[in-house]
Amino acid sequence: NKIAAVRPYSDFGKTHIEKPYGRVYTKSEMKEIVDYCAEKGIEVIPEFDMPGHTSALLSAIPSLSCTGKDVKIKTHQGIFKDVLCLAKEETFETVTAIIDEFLEIFPSEYFHIGGDEAPAAHWKECPECQKKMKALGVETYAEYQNFFMNRIIGYLESKNRHAIVWNEAAKGENLDKRAVIQYWKENPAPSVKFLNNGGKAILSPFSYCYFDYDYHTTPLNRVYSLDANLKGLTEEGKKNIIGFEATVWTEYISDTKRFEEFVFPRIIAVSKAAHGENNKPYKEFLDDVRTLRNKLTDYAFCDEKMWTKPRISTVYGWLKFVKDRYSANYIKEQLFK
Repeated sequence: NKIAAVRPYSDFGKTHIEKPYGRVYTKSEMKEIVDYCAEKGIEVIPEFDMPGHTSALLSAIPSLSCTGKDVKIKTHQGIFKDVLCLAKEETFETVTAIIDEFLEIFPSEYFHIGGDEAPAAHWKECPECQKKMKALGVETYAEYQNFFMNRIIGYLESKNRHAIVWNEAAKGENLDKRAVIQYWKENPAPSVKFLNNGGKAILSPFSYCYFDYDYHTTPLNRVYSLDANLKGLTEEGKKNIIGFEATVWTEYISDTKRFEEFVFPRIIAVSKAAHGENNKPYKEFLDDVRTLRNKLTDYAFCDEKMWTKPRISTVYGWLKFVKDRYSANYIKEQLFK
């Protein structure tokens, strides 16, 4: 088997990089990051996304797929049909062996196992998967995915760790309640049901909390209006929200200064909303932000002219977002895959 996946070139939106990329972190480098962050009071939680977003793993070990055929390394972001075959015991054994190596490096209480954006196309055509679904008595592919996710959740629990999964996993009503779901998009109803029935959740709704989107798309005033609950939650369900996360995917962020500008001051608004402290009039909140900006001089804040945008600006922002990140061929590929 190949030791590491190397993509021959990279495409990030309109930016084409014509050189191979296969950077990997060694265990010692990862441990150095974990130790450094611990000194700063930060716990590093790893994510090993499965059963989708695994094309690099399948390129290295094709036998983990439903077809067993070679999988090409992807050169751009996206949602691909290449997913783990859940019927094969080899898949579970390989994934847990990798998890064991992660656990040696990351002492965190939680371990993110993904569960998002996993197309069922190959499962539908796989005789082994169809046989397994029948044996399990599951009728939907969401439930079939959770059969596998639940095994991983149980494995982590046996190691005294707790799993986090993206909220798509809640669409299968058989998701193990010991998992923590991370709500980021789509219909909130399955997540609400999960919470009302005793499950736990982290909230990171992408239209408020994804800071790789610029201020035209997600201005500070929008972030400040974030509701710290999901519609339909009971009082008990609300208590099962254990935290928030503001996420920053860095494929399109090339330097630290730009990263900090995307985070500050929006992270302040998320913090206020998470603690239920975003009831103060927005203009007064801006005064607080300016005060903090004057104190947090080690960080680059976004220019104040960009903080506040009218609602119509978000329409422009989303159009620009799509134009800058996705080619017409990519959009067509995703719509008709």
